[in-house]
Amino acid sequence: MLPEDLKRDIQRIKNLKVIDGVPKDLKVAIQTFIEQAIIIGEYELETMPPEYLNNLLKVMSKYPEYNILLSQLIEILNKNELIE
Repeated sequence: MLPEDLKRDIQRIKNLKVIDGVPKDLKVAIQTFIEQAIIIGEYELETMPPEYLNNLLKVMSKYPEYNILLSQLIEILNKNELIE
C-alpha cells in the first residue's frame, strides 16, 4: 500500500502538462518520462529503465535553449550518483 504522501505526489505528477512551445520530440520525451515515473510510483518499482532518461537527455541536448535545464538535470544525476 502506498503512503499518502506518495499517492499525492503521483496524483500531482499525473496532472503535469508540458508547456506550449516545446518542440514536439522533446514534448514526447518529457511525457514518456513522466508516464514512466507514474508507473514506477504506482507499482512501487525500484528503478526506471535507463532508456527513458537517456532519451530525455539526448532529445533535450538538441535544443540550445534548454542547455541550462539539461545542465541542471545532469548535475542532479551526478550528485546522486545516477550517472558516471
